[in-house]
Amino acid sequence: MRIIVFSDSHGVTEPMIAAVEEHRPDVVLHLGDLTRDAEELQRWFPSLDIRSVRGNCDAWGSDAPESLRFRLDGVEIYMAHGHRQSVKTTLDALANTVHFSGAKLGLFGHTHQAELKRMGDVTLFNPGSVGMGRRTYGLITVKGTEFQCKVMDA
Repeated sequence: MRIIVFSDSHGVTEPMIAAVEEHRPDVVLHLGDLTRDAEELQRWFPSLDIRSVRGNCDAWGSDAPESLRFRLDGVEIYMAHGHRQSVKTTLDALANTVHFSGAKLGLFGHTHQAELKRMGDVTLFNPGSVGMGRRTYGLITVKGTEFQCKVMDA
């Protein structure tokens, strides 16, 4: 299974469309800021499974949840924008939230900086910002209960 993870698109949809066309993922996850960009992507690819959570810039006008927990293939995933867990300061709160949710992979954004970190029994992955700065996104491959996360340039 191939998963693309976007965060912090901030109104920039062209790199997301190009990434979906290039990788043909099974699922796209959008970590907020701005969820309307995920809605635009859904219009381009109506049959694609796209899931999103709202970020701090989505507080008004978004019906997306603040977090999601679900299973893709054999991997339990928790996703949130990260502002509620203060990820610009520390990843401890997010790691605890992911651990106690039962997930093994925690996805977050908000910092605009790509990061992959193992903390205890969970892996935390931030794909960076697809809309600002360096412009990156995440590509995750899942086989059973195993997963691999990679940062891609947009």
